[in-house]
Amino acid sequence: MKNVVRGAAIGAVAALIPVLAGCVATAQPTPNPEASEASETIVIGAAMAETGFMSVVDLPALNSLRIAVDELNKSGGIDGTPVELRVVDTGSDLAQYAPAAQQLVDAGAKTIVLTCDYDIASPGALVAERAGVLNISPCVADALWGPTGGLELGFSLGNATLGEGAIMAEFAFDQGWQNAVFLTDTSLKYSQNECEYTQARYAELGGTQIANYDYVQGDSIPEIVSKIASGSAPDVIFNCGYNPGGAQVAKDLRDGGITTPVVSGFGMDGTFWLDAIPGLSDYYVVTYALSTGDDPNPKVNEFAALYEEAYGERPTTSTFLTGPSVLETIVTAHSIAESWDGAKLADALETVGDLDLLAGPTKFSSEYHIGLERPQSVLVVQDGSLVFVERRAPQSVNVQ
Repeated sequence: MKNVVRGAAIGAVAALIPVLAGCVATAQPTPNPEASEASETIVIGAAMAETGFMSVVDLPALNSLRIAVDELNKSGGIDGTPVELRVVDTGSDLAQYAPAAQQLVDAGAKTIVLTCDYDIASPGALVAERAGVLNISPCVADALWGPTGGLELGFSLGNATLGEGAIMAEFAFDQGWQNAVFLTDTSLKYSQNECEYTQARYAELGGTQIANYDYVQGDSIPEIVSKIASGSAPDVIFNCGYNPGGAQVAKDLRDGGITTPVVSGFGMDGTFWLDAIPGLSDYYVVTYALSTGDDPNPKVNEFAALYEEAYGERPTTSTFLTGPSVLETIVTAHSIAESWDGAKLADALETVGDLDLLAGPTKFSSEYHIGLERPQSVLVVQDGSLVFVERRAPQSVNVQ
């Protein structure tokens, strides 16, 4: 009987898009009451940023996870037990992740969902690891989120920077852009690794690196712009950064008269920053999907519309696709492990094979707890609007 119920739970999450399309009115955010630990619920904890700079990527994922939990509970929860999503807002403060994770462990959380950056969220992951609790990030991009980074119970539904960097380089080279300038935001491992992997793949393809300049989140870069303008003209500029600082860099480039195509990764996803650079064009972003309702995948558009109905606005970034994917991954792992033991859940995910998730096809291994070769979308800002260009998988991922 339990297997039947578990199968129904997986089906409820996997079929989330068509099922939810007819019940938007009830898909409101799940409250996070200070419920007693003794209540008969399965607690999924989330130590994420509802406020602060990381909320731009965290909140869409968290909000869509709330929708997914609501729908799962309407289908009977897990093994007939309702799921409670208990959230601690970390405010994007590095110092808050360990105590937030401990608070959730103490509340009996069966799994803990953490912020979309390795540097910031890893203190919380380490708390979960010590407690033997599976920890999942909706969109950490670093392959260190897993055994290679000491997280045996840590998994990510994000687009790996190894694949992202390869796609950035391969797309640019395919356009005939054979000479490049690289701009690296050194404030996070994510942006540092993004440029490192892009540079390596670009060189492997035969591209020439004209120059590489570093900046720090929040910097204005007029001096770097002057150096680019006075040097050999690049065919492309890779901006390995994230918002809001990445948008400042984009503005400085265009204000300095540099109209060269720019390619960035997931850190520059979304439309919320475009009003600051009126008429911006030829700015490419490699990310999950288009969140404006015009993605070629109808499931993406249906969930974006559902999100808007539930929260009154479109998701700020395409990380909203990772929320249902997190829940489906948890349900799948539990259906195989028949346990909430973190090691057993991790083993289930390492051996389950291919997962067809809304965030994209995903396959974990005993070495990497992130999908390295997932196809990603290339978008472009043209005349101030973000539009779809193509979807492509990396041709080659150089695992180091």
